[in-house]
Amino acid sequence: MESNNTPRLRRPSQLRTQERVARAISAAEILLIERGPEEVSIPDIAEASGVPRASLYQFFANKYQLFAAIAEQHLSQVCETVRQAAPAFVGMHWRDVAPVLVRAASSYYNQHPVAGILILGWPVSRESYLAQEVTIENIGYEVRQIFKTLQPAITIPEDPDTATMLVEIAFGMMRFGYYRDGEISEAIMEQAAHACVGYLKEILAPDQIAN
Repeated sequence: MESNNTPRLRRPSQLRTQERVARAISAAEILLIERGPEEVSIPDIAEASGVPRASLYQFFANKYQLFAAIAEQHLSQVCETVRQAAPAFVGMHWRDVAPVLVRAASSYYNQHPVAGILILGWPVSRESYLAQEVTIENIGYEVRQIFKTLQPAITIPEDPDTATMLVEIAFGMMRFGYYRDGEISEAIMEQAAHACVGYLKEILAPDQIAN
Protein backbone atom coordinates (compact mmCIF):
# COMPACT_ATOMS: atom_id res chain seq x y z
CA MET A 1 0.00 0.00 0.00
CA GLU A 2 1.31 3.42 -0.94
CA SER A 3 1.76 5.93 1.89
CA ASN A 4 -0.33 9.11 1.90
CA ASN A 5 2.76 11.07 3.01
CA THR A 6 3.44 13.45 0.13
CA PRO A 7 6.88 15.11 0.12
CA ARG A 8 7.32 18.27 -1.92
CA LEU A 9 7.09 17.89 -5.67
CA ARG A 10 10.15 18.13 -7.91
CA ARG A 11 9.41 20.15 -11.00
CA PRO A 12 10.41 18.59 -14.33
CA SER A 13 12.80 20.89 -16.16
CA GLN A 14 13.91 19.20 -19.37
CA LEU A 15 11.55 19.06 -22.35
CA ARG A 16 11.73 15.26 -22.61
CA THR A 17 10.94 14.92 -18.92
CA GLN A 18 8.02 17.34 -19.20
CA GLU A 19 6.65 15.31 -22.10
CA ARG A 20 6.89 12.11 -20.07
CA VAL A 21 5.14 13.69 -17.11
CA ALA A 22 2.38 14.99 -19.40
CA ARG A 23 1.91 11.48 -20.81
CA ALA A 24 1.79 10.02 -17.32
CA ILE A 25 -0.79 12.59 -16.18
CA SER A 26 -2.93 11.94 -19.26
CA ALA A 27 -2.82 8.18 -18.63
CA ALA A 28 -3.53 8.69 -14.92
CA GLU A 29 -6.64 10.74 -15.71
CA ILE A 30 -8.02 7.97 -17.92
CA LEU A 31 -7.33 5.36 -15.24
CA LEU A 32 -8.93 7.55 -12.57
CA ILE A 33 -12.14 7.72 -14.56
CA GLU A 34 -12.10 3.99 -15.34
CA ARG A 35 -11.12 2.65 -11.91
CA GLY A 36 -11.24 5.39 -9.29
CA PRO A 37 -8.29 6.61 -7.19
CA GLU A 38 -8.18 3.60 -4.88
CA GLU A 39 -7.51 1.17 -7.72
CA VAL A 40 -4.81 3.13 -9.54
CA SER A 41 -1.10 2.74 -8.77
CA ILE A 42 2.15 4.17 -10.10
CA PRO A 43 2.95 0.85 -11.86
CA ASP A 44 -0.48 1.01 -13.54
CA ILE A 45 0.21 4.55 -14.74
CA ALA A 46 3.69 3.60 -15.95
CA GLU A 47 2.28 0.71 -17.97
CA ALA A 48 -0.58 2.73 -19.46
CA SER A 49 1.60 5.72 -20.36
CA GLY A 50 4.70 3.88 -21.53
CA VAL A 51 6.76 5.98 -19.13
CA PRO A 52 9.31 3.95 -17.14
CA ARG A 53 8.32 3.53 -13.53
CA ALA A 54 11.73 4.80 -12.41
CA SER A 55 11.17 8.03 -14.33
CA LEU A 56 7.83 8.60 -12.63
CA TYR A 57 9.30 8.04 -9.19
CA GLN A 58 11.83 10.81 -9.87
CA PHE A 59 9.01 13.34 -9.58
CA PHE A 60 6.18 11.57 -7.78
CA ALA A 61 7.11 9.56 -4.72
CA ASN A 62 3.69 7.90 -4.74
CA LYS A 63 0.33 8.09 -6.46
CA TYR A 64 -0.98 10.61 -3.94
CA GLN A 65 1.65 13.10 -5.00
CA LEU A 66 0.73 12.58 -8.64
CA PHE A 67 -2.96 13.00 -7.86
CA ALA A 68 -2.15 16.20 -5.96
CA ALA A 69 -0.37 17.58 -9.02
CA ILE A 70 -3.35 16.74 -11.24
CA ALA A 71 -5.79 18.31 -8.78
CA GLU A 72 -3.70 21.47 -8.59
CA GLN A 73 -3.63 21.76 -12.39
CA HIS A 74 -7.41 21.60 -12.53
CA LEU A 75 -7.98 24.01 -9.65
CA SER A 76 -5.56 26.46 -11.28
CA GLN A 77 -7.59 26.15 -14.46
CA VAL A 78 -10.75 27.05 -12.52
CA CYS A 79 -8.92 30.16 -11.31
CA GLU A 80 -7.88 30.96 -14.88
CA THR A 81 -11.48 30.50 -16.05
CA VAL A 82 -12.61 33.11 -13.51
CA ARG A 83 -9.80 35.48 -14.48
CA GLN A 84 -10.55 35.24 -18.20
CA ALA A 85 -14.26 35.82 -17.59
CA ALA A 86 -13.60 39.09 -15.72
CA PRO A 87 -14.16 41.49 -18.67
CA ALA A 88 -17.68 40.11 -19.17
CA PHE A 89 -18.69 41.26 -15.69
CA VAL A 90 -17.79 44.93 -16.13
CA GLY A 91 -20.83 47.07 -15.32
CA MET A 92 -22.97 44.20 -14.03
CA HIS A 93 -24.93 44.38 -10.77
CA TRP A 94 -23.39 42.46 -7.87
CA ARG A 95 -26.47 40.25 -7.40
CA ASP A 96 -26.05 38.89 -10.93
CA VAL A 97 -22.40 37.92 -10.58
CA ALA A 98 -22.56 35.01 -8.13
CA PRO A 99 -24.88 32.83 -10.26
CA VAL A 100 -22.65 33.27 -13.31
CA LEU A 101 -19.44 32.49 -11.41
CA VAL A 102 -20.99 29.47 -9.70
CA ARG A 103 -22.20 28.12 -13.03
CA ALA A 104 -18.80 28.65 -14.67
CA ALA A 105 -16.94 26.77 -11.94
CA SER A 106 -19.59 24.04 -11.73
CA SER A 107 -19.51 23.54 -15.48
CA TYR A 108 -15.76 23.07 -15.36
CA TYR A 109 -16.07 20.31 -12.77
CA ASN A 110 -18.91 18.65 -14.67
CA GLN A 111 -16.95 18.75 -17.92
CA HIS A 112 -13.73 17.45 -16.34
CA PRO A 113 -14.59 14.31 -14.35
CA VAL A 114 -11.08 13.97 -12.93
CA ALA A 115 -11.36 17.43 -11.37
CA GLY A 116 -14.55 16.32 -9.65
CA ILE A 117 -12.99 13.07 -8.47
CA LEU A 118 -9.83 14.58 -7.01
CA ILE A 119 -10.98 18.02 -5.82
CA LEU A 120 -14.59 17.44 -4.81
CA GLY A 121 -14.64 13.76 -3.97
CA TRP A 122 -11.23 12.56 -2.78
CA PRO A 123 -9.57 13.14 0.62
CA VAL A 124 -6.30 15.04 0.27
CA SER A 125 -3.00 15.05 2.12
CA ARG A 126 -2.06 18.07 4.20
CA GLU A 127 0.36 19.31 1.55
CA SER A 128 -2.27 18.97 -1.16
CA TYR A 129 -4.85 20.68 1.08
CA LEU A 130 -2.53 23.64 1.68
CA ALA A 131 -1.74 23.93 -2.03
CA GLN A 132 -5.45 23.89 -2.87
CA GLU A 133 -6.17 26.58 -0.27
CA VAL A 134 -3.54 28.85 -1.84
CA THR A 135 -5.24 28.46 -5.22
CA ILE A 136 -8.66 29.08 -3.65
CA GLU A 137 -7.22 32.29 -2.20
CA ASN A 138 -6.12 33.20 -5.73
CA ILE A 139 -9.67 32.60 -6.96
CA GLY A 140 -10.88 34.84 -4.13
CA TYR A 141 -8.47 37.54 -5.33
CA GLU A 142 -9.89 37.33 -8.87
CA VAL A 143 -13.44 37.57 -7.50
CA ARG A 144 -12.44 40.65 -5.50
CA GLN A 145 -11.08 42.31 -8.64
CA ILE A 146 -14.26 41.50 -10.57
CA PHE A 147 -16.44 43.17 -7.93
CA LYS A 148 -14.42 46.38 -8.27
CA THR A 149 -15.56 46.63 -11.90
CA LEU A 150 -19.28 46.27 -11.21
CA GLN A 151 -21.94 48.99 -11.30
CA PRO A 152 -21.92 50.19 -8.64
CA ALA A 153 -18.35 49.19 -7.82
CA ILE A 154 -18.17 46.88 -4.80
CA THR A 155 -15.29 46.66 -2.35
CA ILE A 156 -15.36 43.28 -0.61
CA PRO A 157 -13.92 43.48 2.93
CA GLU A 158 -10.35 42.16 3.14
CA ASP A 159 -9.97 41.41 6.86
CA PRO A 160 -11.01 38.71 7.19
CA ASP A 161 -10.65 37.63 3.56
CA THR A 162 -14.34 37.50 2.78
CA ALA A 163 -13.80 37.09 -0.97
CA THR A 164 -12.06 33.78 -0.33
CA MET A 165 -14.74 32.84 2.20
CA LEU A 166 -17.32 33.48 -0.53
CA VAL A 167 -15.46 31.05 -2.79
CA GLU A 168 -15.29 28.50 0.04
CA ILE A 169 -19.08 28.70 0.52
CA ALA A 170 -19.68 27.89 -3.14
CA PHE A 171 -16.97 25.22 -3.09
CA GLY A 172 -18.49 23.51 -0.05
CA MET A 173 -21.90 23.30 -1.71
CA MET A 174 -20.35 21.94 -4.90
CA ARG A 175 -18.67 19.22 -2.84
CA PHE A 176 -22.03 18.30 -1.31
CA GLY A 177 -23.63 18.15 -4.74
CA TYR A 178 -20.83 15.95 -6.04
CA TYR A 179 -21.15 13.65 -3.03
CA ARG A 180 -24.90 13.31 -3.51
CA ASP A 181 -25.22 13.20 -7.30
CA GLY A 182 -21.76 12.55 -8.72
CA GLU A 183 -21.99 15.93 -10.44
CA ILE A 184 -23.07 19.49 -9.70
CA SER A 185 -26.74 19.66 -10.61
CA GLU A 186 -28.75 22.72 -11.62
CA ALA A 187 -30.43 22.64 -8.21
CA ILE A 188 -27.09 22.73 -6.39
CA MET A 189 -25.83 25.55 -8.61
CA GLU A 190 -28.94 27.54 -7.74
CA GLN A 191 -28.56 26.91 -4.02
CA ALA A 192 -24.85 27.78 -4.11
CA ALA A 193 -25.68 31.07 -5.84
CA HIS A 194 -28.36 31.83 -3.21
CA ALA A 195 -25.86 31.12 -0.44
CA CYS A 196 -23.28 33.43 -2.00
CA VAL A 197 -25.79 36.26 -2.47
CA GLY A 198 -26.96 35.81 1.12
CA TYR A 199 -23.39 35.99 2.41
CA LEU A 200 -22.72 39.11 0.36
CA LYS A 201 -25.78 40.77 1.91
CA GLU A 202 -24.22 40.18 5.32
CA ILE A 203 -20.74 41.50 4.56
CA LEU A 204 -21.36 44.42 2.21
CA ALA A 205 -22.01 47.94 3.43
CA PRO A 206 -25.73 48.90 3.63
CA ASP A 207 -25.38 51.49 0.87
CA GLN A 208 -23.87 48.87 -1.44
CA ILE A 209 -26.70 46.40 -0.79
CA ALA A 210 -29.35 49.04 -1.42
CA ASN A 211 -28.05 49.90 -4.87
